[in-house]
Order: sequence, then structure tokens, then C-alpha cells
Amino acid sequence: MYAIRRHRAAIKAWCWRVRFSRRGVMYAKTFYDRACGGSKEAKAQAIAWRDAQLAELQALTLVEFHKHQRSNNVSGVPGVHFHKTPRQRLGFWQAKIRFHDGTSVTKSFSVLKFGDKDAYRLAVAARSELLARVKNGPYLHHPVAKQLARDVHNAAGQALEGRHAHTRG
Repeated sequence: MYAIRRHRAAIKAWCWRVRFSRRGVMYAKTFYDRACGGSKEAKAQAIAWRDAQLAELQALTLVEFHKHQRSNNVSGVPGVHFHKTPRQRLGFWQAKIRFHDGTSVTKSFSVLKFGDKDAYRLAVAARSELLARVKNGPYLHHPVAKQLARDVHNAAGQALEGRHAHTRG
């Protein structure tokens, strides 16, 4: 079950814990069996709270994820890295992206061939081109999280259609 786990809080004290993150912020809440009137009720409340929070909170999009600069990035551009190898003693700048389907694409630009500044500039431009190929959708892995996002999106679309039909009628 997505973001919900059964937990033994103490001897004879069980609960359902909801825990997930959105945009780097952790959201968590605990539903104790005793306080909620039993395990089934606590689980139902946990699911309802999770679904309400996920409907309100936007997940990162794939484009936002790929634009996020990591703490270990030294190039100043996400997805652009400098490499040195024995065959490329002066090194090369590389643009890289991993698509959500698991495939990855890299484009490399030799410092020997282009010079350091131009190789860097070409790698940054290549990264922009690769980023343009990303299909933008929510950055989610868990199948249930994906389904919940689709349900929220569909419900929002139906509500919008209902408003348009109401204003036309």
C-alpha cells in the first residue's frame, strides 16, 4: 500500500503510519487503532488522509526533476559533467539525461577538439536539447502513486468540464 505501513508502536498498541515526501518536504501522520476505533477504521482514516494530502500537494514534474541541481554538481548546470580519462587527458564535457523509461542519452564534447569554453557551451546546449525531449508528467515511481495522480488529474478535468457545461447551459 503506497506510503502506508502497519506499525507496532508499543506492546498492544498498533497503528497505521502514513509517510511520503513532496518537493523535498516530508509529510507524516500516525493513526492509532485505539484512538480511531479499531484497525479497520484507523486504516480507512490513514488512506483518506493520504489521498487528501496527495490531491492537494503537487509532485515534482519530470522536467523539474531533471532541472534540479544536485549538491555534488560542480558545473553549475544539472546533467553537465566534466570527465578526464587516460585517452582524453585534457578531458571532455558531457551532457547526460536518463529518461523515465530507463534509457539514457549522453553527448560528449572534447576539450582538445573544441577548447574548454566551447566544449562546455556545447554540452550545456546539448543538455537543453535533451531536456526538451522529456515528456512532462509527474515524477513518481510507485504504481499506486501514479494511479492516485491520474485519478486527481481526471477528477480535476471532470470538474472543469462540469463548470464549462454549467456556464454554457
